[in-house]
Amino acid sequence: MNSLALSLPALNNNESSPKHAQNEPINDFPRMTFSKPIPAPSLFLSVSLLLLTGCASAPDQQSPPNITLPEHWSAATLIDSTKPQAWLEDFQSPQLIALIDEALAHNADLQLAAARLDQSISEARIAGADPRPQLALGLNGQRQKISTFGPTSTAGIRFDNYDFGLNLNWELDLWGRLRNRNSAALAQVAATQAEFEGARLSLAAQVSKRWFNSLEAHQQLQLAESTARAYSENLNAIEARFKRGISSGVDLSRIRTQNASAQAQIAARQRALDGATRALEVLLGRYPDASVAADSDMLPDLPRAIPAGIPAQLLQRRPDLIAAERKLAAVDQELRAANKDRLPRISLTASGGSSSQEFQELLDSDFSVWSLGANLTQPLFQGGRIAANIDRTQAQVDQARAHYRATALQAFLEVEATLAAEKFLQEEYARLAQSAEEAHTTETLAWQRYRNGSADFLQALDAQRTADQARSQLLRLRNSLLQNRIDLYLALGGPFYSAS
Repeated sequence: MNSLALSLPALNNNESSPKHAQNEPINDFPRMTFSKPIPAPSLFLSVSLLLLTGCASAPDQQSPPNITLPEHWSAATLIDSTKPQAWLEDFQSPQLIALIDEALAHNADLQLAAARLDQSISEARIAGADPRPQLALGLNGQRQKISTFGPTSTAGIRFDNYDFGLNLNWELDLWGRLRNRNSAALAQVAATQAEFEGARLSLAAQVSKRWFNSLEAHQQLQLAESTARAYSENLNAIEARFKRGISSGVDLSRIRTQNASAQAQIAARQRALDGATRALEVLLGRYPDASVAADSDMLPDLPRAIPAGIPAQLLQRRPDLIAAERKLAAVDQELRAANKDRLPRISLTASGGSSSQEFQELLDSDFSVWSLGANLTQPLFQGGRIAANIDRTQAQVDQARAHYRATALQAFLEVEATLAAEKFLQEEYARLAQSAEEAHTTETLAWQRYRNGSADFLQALDAQRTADQARSQLLRLRNSLLQNRIDLYLALGGPFYSAS
């Protein structure tokens, strides 16, 4: 008799939110780690599942999709051979870690995923009860009146009858049909658990990305305010020169236009920061009142290391691939059970207790009764129902296998694309940083030449505008690098917290 090797969440009575314990593999299936507070099923449900499914085991791992995998990623020069571990710590932001903890505890979508896991566990418990004997305690009372007619007719005779006893029903699962369905339910629990872990990873990634968006928006606002101050100072200078007859009215009109545009840009940046903050708060489970304040107004540095492992490891690491494989295993077990519906079913019934016309005599051993029975049922004709169910389940197996392969291809695409994007974004950032530095130098020289009278106002204004655009683009690109790194970590499926 195999035992269920699925480790389920345990309840910690010292905390308001349960914690998922570290998972054990399901029949050597890849292990997933839960190490932070999240909504979770209770210990009672977990223990009950283990007891009711003690004679069943999760199905074996299905064969991987028919995909020819390379030994290394195509962007192998950017990575090392280790697995991604605790990537959240790479950004060295205690506030970001605190925000993710808050989201894990209060995010509504994650609570929905936890409820689905609870439901899956309960359904596995239901399936695990089917192969077990069903025992019921019964107490019945009946009063009957019989009227007679004829030469000696009476007003009627009344009879009382009371029954008390235990009733046993047990279907003998000789062919393993019920065990197959039980095994399918266990595989579905593993799939739902993997989906839950995927939801946690996705939530951590989304909080990180929105946090970086808010930091970029804050820096963009600071840049807009700095630009507006520069235009305001230049406006004062041009107005003074205009009064002395040194500058023309055209120059004054241009600088006033640019100053007004800079003030409008401040409002636009404030709007962007407000929207980014409110979007982050929704993920945290808060009311979106734009009250989250950053403890730093700078985007973090991009971590250097990009641990990715090898392509084959992705099948054992990504939660969506684990879920797809377990769903395939579940429906495969359902197909085996459907084929066994053609076989005869044997069930046993037994009852024991007492029966009497007087209620007070039910506990008297003189009125004891018992019965034993056995039933054999062989399906002969059901209008094609069994065959149709087999065909339907086979189609579901084909769908699950195709979904598994499509999910794997999408996973490989995401890793390869983000690895390649990392390289291109790094090159773009280096060039743009050089461009921004040159634009700043040009801006400084242009205004000096304008004040010396060796350059016209239009050149200086154009140089300032170019420098402002380069600085803003550099901020956006730095955020894009961080966003792509988060996408890469998410694509690789590595844990965002350390196991400790």
